[in-house]
Amino acid sequence: MNKRKDSLNENNSITIIDRCGSILPYWLPLLEGLQNFGQQILPDYPFSLMSLYKKTLMPFVIVYVTNPAWAFIIFFVLYYLFVRPKSPIPNRPFIRFNVLQSILLFLINSLLGATFRALPIEFRTSLYGLMLCNTLFWFVLLTITYSVIKSIEGKYAKIPVISQAVRIQIDNQQ
Repeated sequence: MNKRKDSLNENNSITIIDRCGSILPYWLPLLEGLQNFGQQILPDYPFSLMSLYKKTLMPFVIVYVTNPAWAFIIFFVLYYLFVRPKSPIPNRPFIRFNVLQSILLFLINSLLGATFRALPIEFRTSLYGLMLCNTLFWFVLLTITYSVIKSIEGKYAKIPVISQAVRIQIDNQQ
């Protein structure tokens, strides 16, 4: 067990390709979070932030929203390529960890978004509803930002419960 923990914490074996490859799957939960929560609250933010969003992320969100099947397809492609024990891609633990974590964040975002949309419209547009939406938006944004920064550093992100679930899943597959 200690040998396993030591191997997960070594930065020497994590290449630049692993670092870059581990960032890409985080687009899926980011776009899901922006679709679920960002569209409702971002117009209330300062104009400079909204214009930055419109120039950078909004085109991706529009494509994501207009093609909902893509999320489903990307989810299964990531699962097939990185998560399955008999994956066609060689075992890269750092990428596998981040792909699993991004899939879990995507599923959590989807569940939170569906739950939020199931609430009455009166609540969603009230002050408390907007506060909840804002909180969920920042949760999504900050967990993904934290994970991407840790990936760039070549370290494993330690998000409570989520990262532990990913570690358990990886350990059970070996």
